[in-house]
Amino acid sequence: MKSKYLFQFLALVLILNLTSCMKDDNQDEEKAAENILAIDTFIKADSMASSALKDSAGFYYINRLANPSGQKVKTGDAATVKVAVYLLTGEKVLSTDTDSTYTFTVGANATSFFGLDLGIYKMSEGEKTTFLLPYYYAFGSSAQTNIPAYSPVRMELELVKTRTEVQQIDDYLAKKLFTVSERKSNNLVIIRTNQVTGDTLGVGKSVNVKYIGKYLNEYTFDEGTISVTTGTSGVIPGFDQAVRRMRKGEKAIIIFPSALGYGTGSQYIPPYTPLQFELEILQ
Repeated sequence: MKSKYLFQFLALVLILNLTSCMKDDNQDEEKAAENILAIDTFIKADSMASSALKDSAGFYYINRLANPSGQKVKTGDAATVKVAVYLLTGEKVLSTDTDSTYTFTVGANATSFFGLDLGIYKMSEGEKTTFLLPYYYAFGSSAQTNIPAYSPVRMELELVKTRTEVQQIDDYLAKKLFTVSERKSNNLVIIRTNQVTGDTLGVGKSVNVKYIGKYLNEYTFDEGTISVTTGTSGVIPGFDQAVRRMRKGEKAIIIFPSALGYGTGSQYIPPYTPLQFELEILQ
């Protein structure tokens, strides 16, 4: 399956997994026990799987290629992976293209494939790991095309790279060749795009701000004009702190991590998303 369809497919998996929760609990328990037996049988029959470890969550994993010096995955990171999923019979049922990757936010349940969401925490950048997953970490209890109901699976996962939010911001700054005017210790970045003299606004000033809000992939999620009283809770912290550092008539691009934005997400903003805004303090 081509990687551009991977997210849509995994979203379908989430729907089917949620539907599976409505099935008979006793049958689910029986199938879970059968899955564990099937995985144990697979491990005994595969000499390469003899070193499999069991996680407390109930899945098994085998580190195929270690990289002890690699950056460890943490919640909020952008993880870029290559992934292939097989039934225990060997039939491939899901994969990225050979020469492509899939990137998702760790800890945001962004993939809807619970084995991937959990398993990635076992890995460091540059590692390859095999995961043996019971049905409830894979495709759930509903049958799908070429995937029987309650199927345990083998997932081959390569962690190509992992980037913290700060690293994502640094990568973006380098890509855009921005000249940073100011960077605070909390990683609020200000790039001034015109020259205005005078005092910065500081706290307690009411101003109108024209803005365009974007993700670091340049997607615009919001734009307009807003009335702001600096130092209050009317806007997210990164926005407010940047406006305080600006002057009337000034324009700037500001960038900040999710800790200064929407944190674990909002109705419209995904969890752990660094943001950028184009701002203009109106006269």
